[in-house]
This record gives sequence, structure tokens and C-alpha cells, in this order.
Amino acid sequence: MSEETVFNKQVRVLGLGGAGSLIVDLWAKQATSSADCLALDSDAKFLESINSAKPLLVGKEICRGIGCGGDFDLAVRAIEEDRDALYRQLEDAHVIILVAGLGGGVGSALSAMLAELSGKTDALILGFFILPFSFEGSRFGISESTAGKIRPLAHGMFTIQNDLLLQEGDTNQSALSVFESGNRWILNSLNALQDVLFENGLLNQDLGALKKIFSQRGGKSFFAVSGQKNDVTNETNSMHGFVSDFLSGPFFHLDVRPKHLDKLLIVIKGSRNLELSLINEISSLIIKELNFKKDVNLGAFIDPSLINTLEVSIFGKAELQEKPLPTSNAPGIIATDERESDDTLLNIGLVDDAPRRKVHKSKLGKKQDEDLEAQKEFQFFDNGENRGYFENTESGLYNGINLDIPTYLRKGIKVKYK
Repeated sequence: MSEETVFNKQVRVLGLGGAGSLIVDLWAKQATSSADCLALDSDAKFLESINSAKPLLVGKEICRGIGCGGDFDLAVRAIEEDRDALYRQLEDAHVIILVAGLGGGVGSALSAMLAELSGKTDALILGFFILPFSFEGSRFGISESTAGKIRPLAHGMFTIQNDLLLQEGDTNQSALSVFESGNRWILNSLNALQDVLFENGLLNQDLGALKKIFSQRGGKSFFAVSGQKNDVTNETNSMHGFVSDFLSGPFFHLDVRPKHLDKLLIVIKGSRNLELSLINEISSLIIKELNFKKDVNLGAFIDPSLINTLEVSIFGKAELQEKPLPTSNAPGIIATDERESDDTLLNIGLVDDAPRRKVHKSKLGKKQDEDLEAQKEFQFFDNGENRGYFENTESGLYNGINLDIPTYLRKGIKVKYK
């Protein structure tokens, strides 16, 4: 890369809807990089409260600046008029980061549209999304449907469920402080990505590293961020206590967490006293906990405002691989070529026009081995010692008994019919 290309790196951070806009506005206030921060919403009055990000009103013709009231269908219709203008905000970007609450309003509608439009660019697409509580009925259903549309389009999709926030803090915590925890997780993650993209540190990573980690669209992504802990030093008890608290956090115990990670980025930020031995020890403990066996991307950065504290962020990716459809065994159809295309099978109605099922590649090898072992059970080997297994035998005979004759006839049982 030339110096001009590096310094003109285009990073767009877009807050979508009320929740996403507030988070991005908070981050824009403290950000030290040249990333472009935008807040998009259909409520003009709400956008007046945005101070640091660039506000952008959408859906003016239909919503007339008063919002869509959480009506997902109305939000979809309202933002359709802005499709071309929204694409122009994205087309020259190198990195696009979407932040939204998928509660069923304009944030959900914008997330789905911008993920689609971002897919037409060459940008790296990452997204942080907050999901409603599972008891919220239709809102939760819309969020799952929207997430399902975004996931195959994004290189990295990170979600926070509101249910997860209930596990944080004390039982008597206010609702506001609970939601602030979720916002803080995203803010800390954005800070870590900012360091990777723009800062020089003790151990550097860059855009190329991020593109390598998130090289494919779709798949499952994983992220985890620590809070801040005072008095973290090289002493074993202090360091192990910090890592233990981090690894016992909710991110590592979710059902949706990928069981196998193919790529892993660890970002550690500390004070000027941050030592390489501490970085190495913390990274080793995390890698061991994740049972990660491949090469790790490690970034370490200095933040003078952190006095005897650490911030740790993890970003991981589990790629999915296509699993071939089984060969059809429909009666009366004899394939003349084992490589017959799916198009031919579609034409004769043997295979439906559905996407190939995707599974993590770590499962493919095991499944293929099992299939091979199952085949061997019925395999005939063309060698002398295996010949003749079925010679000189009569059909249906077992220990001199003809099994082709029904049992009631062989045993002389009389059956009466009424």
C-alpha cells in the first residue's frame, strides 16, 4: 500500500435507528480516528439530539420526519426511496461497521437494506446488533428474521441479546445501567477495531489482518470484551484473576457461540507499563480456554489513560463450508454420469431449488469418515479369501428352517377369521 492509500482509508461507522445512533454518537465523541460516523433515523426530533455523529434523516416522504413508530413494514417502505442516496454513502468505503438495535423499527429495516447495499461494494462489512428480549413476541421474531438476512451478507456479525444483560451486575441494578452495559461492550469493541485500523502499538494489526480473519461472508462470528479491573500487574494472582473474570463472562457461555473458531484476533490495551510477558501470559490463557490450535492474530496497544488496568477484546470467526447434496436414488432414473449437474436434476424434479445446507468444516471430515466406515460393512473385496461367502446356500434357510414359510404355518397354529 502507498502512504496515500493508508492515510485515505475510508471507514464508515453507521448508527441505525434510535439505539444504534445513540451508541455511534457516544463513540464519535471519544473516537481518536478519522472514521466517518453517521446516525440514521426517520425521527427528525431525535436526530436533533445527536451531537458528534453526522445525522441523516431517512424516509422523509412517508414518515415526514416523525418516525415510523416501530412499524417494521412502514419503515421498509419509507427507506426504499433513499436506496440510491444510502448506497452513495457506502460505495467508496474500505470498512463498513453497522450498529443497530433489531427491535422491529427503522433500525431493523436499515440494517437489512444497508447490509444488502454494502454487499455490492468491496468493503469489509462488520455489524454489532442488539436483539430484543426473547419474551417480546413479534419484535423478537422480526429481529431473528432480520439477523438471518444480514448474516450471509456480512463478514462479521456480532449480536448481543437483551436476555444476556440480565446476567450482568446486581439484581437491584436500574434498567438504564443494565442497558449501558450492552452499549459499553459495543463501545469497547469499536475502540479495539479503531486501534487495529489506525493506531501503532506494541504489536500491530491492520486492515489486511482484519480482511484475512473475516475473509468470507456468512459464517458465525464471536466477540468478547472485558471490563476494566484495577491493579492488574505481572503478579500471577492479579493476572489470573483478571483473565478468570474475563473468561467467566457471559460471552463464553452462550449456546450461539461457535464451538470451533477458524480465525482469532486478540486485542490487549493497557497503560505505559504494559509488558510483553503480561501480554504473552494473558493471550496464552485465552487461547487455552478457547482450545484454539491455529495461528493467532495479536494486537497490543498503549492507552495513557489506563492506569494499572487492562482492556481485552476478542474477535473470532467460524467459516461455513458447503456440504454436497446426496446423489438421487429415484427409481427409473439411471444417471449416465456421476458428475451430472444439479441443473439437470432440477429440470426433472428430483432436487428442489433450495440452497445447499452449510455446516462448519470441522464436522465434514468426521461425517465423511463415518460414511466410509459404514460403506465398508457391506463392501465386497475382490480377493481369493473373500470369495464364496454366499455359495452353496439356499434362499430363506437358517439352521434347516425355511424362513420363507410364515411362523404360524411352521408351528401349526390355526388362525380363525370371523
